[in-house]
Amino acid sequence: MIYIFTFALIQGLTEFLPISSQGHLILFNDVFDVSQSSTISILEMNIIAHMGSLLAVIFYYRKTVTHWIFSVNMIVRPDLDRKIFLLLNIFTASIPVVIMGYFFAKFFDYDSELLIVIISLTSIIFGILIYIFDKFCLRIKNLEGLTFKLSFIIGLSQCFALIPGVSRSGSIITSMRLLGFRRDFAVEYSNLLSIPVILGAVTYLIIENNSLIQLGTFSNSIALIVLILSFIFSLIFLFLFIKWVQNFSFAIFAIYRILFGLAILSYFYM
Repeated sequence: MIYIFTFALIQGLTEFLPISSQGHLILFNDVFDVSQSSTISILEMNIIAHMGSLLAVIFYYRKTVTHWIFSVNMIVRPDLDRKIFLLLNIFTASIPVVIMGYFFAKFFDYDSELLIVIISLTSIIFGILIYIFDKFCLRIKNLEGLTFKLSFIIGLSQCFALIPGVSRSGSIITSMRLLGFRRDFAVEYSNLLSIPVILGAVTYLIIENNSLIQLGTFSNSIALIVLILSFIFSLIFLFLFIKWVQNFSFAIFAIYRILFGLAILSYFYM
């Protein structure tokens, strides 16, 4: 049970922080075979944990999501509704990763012996990038400075997160800081972008692996525990992350990424 608790904690802690949930979960399962300690597979646990994070971000931004649902008729006049304008930009930014993600999943070898090296190197490289762009770039733009063109560029940068260790939120925040957006808005935009991305990823995993997934699994006690823990941890760290960026920079996450990458190299290859 301690492994399941830790798995959900890692998912909740890393999903919205710019430190790569995928990289941490891959590494954790490489060191501790969670599937041997549970009645559900690592694939099923991964899907359920991400569902918990998805519910957490929807709950946190429930007012915005509710507005989207009940004001969808304003989609033809986004100039009159800022939140609908934001929704259309999120849709625009999601297009590249949906297309690239489909082909990437088909050809990327997640069983490669170099996977741990990739995670360590991407963690270090993007740790350096987020530190540089956060410290030295302008920080004046918010929603008013957003355009569909910029959203598409941000969406292209999000595609880097398909590589284990890069981090979805990290790639978005890095690109938005480079483009001159404020920290708080970059985090909000990254969090809202996670809704279609996580939903799309979970849907893809279920469809592509329907022969390996037992539908009854999602209603057993272990699955329910993973879902609840992932939801709680995701909500807690989502709240703490948003509070953090209101007063501090991303330097602590950059330093962590670099140390994390170096620690992986030292543990596995030295």
